[in-house]
Amino acid sequence: MESKRITEQLTEFNKILDDSTNIEVNVEDEDKTLLLLCSFPKFFGHFTDTILYGKEDTTTLEEVQVALSVTRGRSEHMGKGNISS
Repeated sequence: MESKRITEQLTEFNKILDDSTNIEVNVEDEDKTLLLLCSFPKFFGHFTDTILYGKEDTTTLEEVQVALSVTRGRSEHMGKGNISS
């Protein structure tokens, strides 16, 4: 799964959640959040730790998805203008 783009992974994850809802499987928001965080590649370890332990309240799935969008936006912005080999 490490070769997948995070957007592809989020799309697949959300499809699985939708499919679960369609067959009437109820997954609590906190469980969805943990499942998503645990599905990330190892190089997301710092991000995952920050999300899990960076605040006192329970982190929601929406907060994780927003944080990923911000992180992805920063990395895409930083990559512009760089010459890749």
